[in-house]
Amino acid sequence: MALFSNNSLRIDALPSLVEEEFEGLPLRYRTLRAAVYAIVMLLVFAGLGVLIWFEWKEVQTLRWGVRLVTGASIAFGLLWAIEEIKGFPLRGVLVREHDLSYRSGFFKRETVTVPFNRIQHSEIAQGPVARAFQVCTLKLYTAGNSGANLRVPGMDVERAKRLRQQLDERVSHA
Repeated sequence: MALFSNNSLRIDALPSLVEEEFEGLPLRYRTLRAAVYAIVMLLVFAGLGVLIWFEWKEVQTLRWGVRLVTGASIAFGLLWAIEEIKGFPLRGVLVREHDLSYRSGFFKRETVTVPFNRIQHSEIAQGPVARAFQVCTLKLYTAGNSGANLRVPGMDVERAKRLRQQLDERVSHA
């Protein structure tokens, strides 16, 4: 019978995630995200245009509520554009010997790492729009959680399939 041990470790002795080792996502995914951004902003500003037109037609001025909604929409659009432009190059995947990490975000930077020995199963999701751009989302599930613990959107389909196959082999041998 093995005795339980829980030795302390120095933080600087732990392996680090090297920024340069993260592999970026395909540019097709950037194009998809840009198309989604353009469509949403087109709908938002078309709606604002209709609202402003009716407001101007009725009272020959814009009330504070319409100005507030317009300003908030412009601010939202600018922040989202900055996130897409500056944040996309930061998105990436890092596969190491014992784990997989996904990094994303410009304003809210996030890195999620899932050890291979915790993965219960994996899934590849691909809707019709993602299929048109030949990208997919790799989802990794660990024990005790109802949702995916790690979602890697925008992966190349063949790359995701190879990675999933390797993960499934590791899970089945564990």
